[in-house]
Amino acid sequence: MELLFLILTLLLLGSAGLILYLWLRLKVYQARVDTSFRLLKDQARELAQLRLFSSRRQKSFQLEVRIMQEMSAALAHCADFEQAVQVAFSRMLEGLSADIGILHLGEHPESVTDFYWGTGSHLEETLESIATRGIVLQDRPKITETSTFEDFQSAKDLKPIESVCSLLGFACRARGRRVGEFLVAYQKPHRYTDSELRCLQYCAERFGEAFDALQSVKQSESLDQLRQDYVANLSHELRTPLTVIYGYLAILKSYPEQLFQQHEKHEMVAVMTEECQRLIRLINNLLLSAKVEREDFPKELKPVPVSLAEVVGQTCRFMEHELRSKGIEVLTDIPKDLALIKGNYDLLYQVFQNLVSNSIKFCSTEPRIEITAKQEEDYVIVSVSDNGLGIDPSALPRLFQRFYRGESSASKRPGLGIGLYLVKKLVELHRGHISVTSELNKGTTFLLRFPALSMASPLSRQAAG
Repeated sequence: MELLFLILTLLLLGSAGLILYLWLRLKVYQARVDTSFRLLKDQARELAQLRLFSSRRQKSFQLEVRIMQEMSAALAHCADFEQAVQVAFSRMLEGLSADIGILHLGEHPESVTDFYWGTGSHLEETLESIATRGIVLQDRPKITETSTFEDFQSAKDLKPIESVCSLLGFACRARGRRVGEFLVAYQKPHRYTDSELRCLQYCAERFGEAFDALQSVKQSESLDQLRQDYVANLSHELRTPLTVIYGYLAILKSYPEQLFQQHEKHEMVAVMTEECQRLIRLINNLLLSAKVEREDFPKELKPVPVSLAEVVGQTCRFMEHELRSKGIEVLTDIPKDLALIKGNYDLLYQVFQNLVSNSIKFCSTEPRIEITAKQEEDYVIVSVSDNGLGIDPSALPRLFQRFYRGESSASKRPGLGIGLYLVKKLVELHRGHISVTSELNKGTTFLLRFPALSMASPLSRQAAG
């Protein structure tokens, strides 16, 4: 009996243990199944997010491509540059759903293109005011917390930017040079995507390239016109003295010698000599203008110590007849002990000959030329002044450009526009500097600055560039 009870007990215990084991195994299996379901759900959610992200990226990429295509097409197919830029800028802003845009192309303040989208110049003026006055923008500005702008009560100037959010600016560049910029903004906070930033950068590059292409075309047209004017002026400059010389020679040859008084012969010879000197100066300038552009030209200089007093004296002696015939008074004030400079005598002579010739060309009714020199520290300063017609202030920045002749009464006088260009080139070749000041109907002063011999350094190849 006891044995039977023991057997039943053992069977019950074994069954309970088996049931417990099976229950535990079921729990483990159920946990694994739950984990698998959770993983599947997570993967499905991640897959959905990936599909959504992929769809957004695809839409963003399509938008980026569409904006780029439309902008490139606008810039390429519009004949008018300003209209093309405005169309391209508008399409860019429409594609980005931007609310505000400002575009400038050109050197300030003379912009080639100014375009405003959803705003006006008041916003630009406010931003410039902020940059100039150092205003610190805060969410809730308090006068006591403002240290950079003590007159913060004028914060009414900031009203134009109250509705501006997510303001972003891009520089338009061409060949490493900044040629403009544009601003983009929204009326509500906007987070720029990588695709939008790439698109904006692409547009900035295209605007810069388009502006650079326009400038190249304008420069090419201007250069062609300058060359045409140069050829016409050169023909006139060569023909005029030759016509005078030929005319006098024909007179002297055609008529008996006894018909001429001695002073008449001297006058004819003097005029022909003056015209020959003019031709010589012209030819020298033409030859020299071609030489100075060569990279190896500085090697031909062979600089030596030079006295500028001797150079100026030789210039005045050579042009004495021309100066006297036009009644021009020449005053010189050059110390005998003026420091020497290191350079080429003939080229320096060419510098002062061109400056004096320029003063003669634009002389007044009571002409006077003053040439003074002095030494300041380690430099020799030479001034060449006249009381002639003067130069219009707008022409001064371009005065030393090759072939440039101002659009005034001066442009009607003889010349090719290479004399002052050569002067600047040769002065810089001697490690010097030249500047000019002028006042209409009062005169012009050229100031030349050369290193004294103790300071003069070897002439470099770059000086001629």
